[in-house]
Amino acid sequence: MTKERIRILLVDDHVMVRMGLISLLADEPDFEVVGQARNGAEAEELFADQQPDVTLMDGILPDLHGTEVVRRILEQHPSAAMIMVSINETAEDVHLAMSAGARGYVPKSYDQDVIIRAIRVVAAGGRFLPPELELRLRERCATVSLSHRELEVLSLIAKGKANKEVADELKLSGNTVKTHIARILDKLGAPDRTRAVTMAIQRGLLRL
Repeated sequence: MTKERIRILLVDDHVMVRMGLISLLADEPDFEVVGQARNGAEAEELFADQQPDVTLMDGILPDLHGTEVVRRILEQHPSAAMIMVSINETAEDVHLAMSAGARGYVPKSYDQDVIIRAIRVVAAGGRFLPPELELRLRERCATVSLSHRELEVLSLIAKGKANKEVADELKLSGNTVKTHIARILDKLGAPDRTRAVTMAIQRGLLRL
C-alpha cells in the first residue's frame, strides 16, 4: 500500500527561497508541494483551492504580515495546519505567530532538517517549536508586556523625540507621557530611556 503524501503549500515572496524549499522537500517521498504563493492574497486563494495538509508561511510578505495571513486562513479553515518560517526569531515574533494559530515556528537560520521534522510533527497533529524558541516563549510569558500606548511612546523615544514632542504627536499631556515612561522603565527594569529602547529591541517588543 502506497503511503499517503503530505500535501504542502509554500508561501514566500522570494522565488529562490521557494525553489530551495521545493528542492529540499522533493527528496522526501511522502511530501508533495501542491502550490506556491508570493503574497498573502495568493496564499488565501491557493489554500482555499488546494486545501493543503501543511502550509509553510513566510513571516514577512509584500502585502500582509505572515501572522495576519495565518489568522485570516484560520477564520475560514479552522483546521488549517501552518508553520511560520521567518527571518525573525524573537520571543515576541514567536508569541504572535502561535497566538494567531500557527502550529509551528522555524527560523530561516536553522538547518533544513528542522523544517522536515516540523512538517512531519504538524502534519501528524502536533505542535513544533525548537527547544530554544520554547525557552524564549516561556521567558516571555514570565515577563510583563508593554501596552499599545506604551509601545507608541517608546517608539517615538527611539526616534529621538523629547517628552514634549511625544506628547504633541500622541495628543497627550506632558504628565501623562511622564507616567507612561515611568511605567515603561519599571516594567523593563531599565535605568533610563535609552536603555529602555535597547532592552525593548532585544526582547522583540520594539522594531525600528
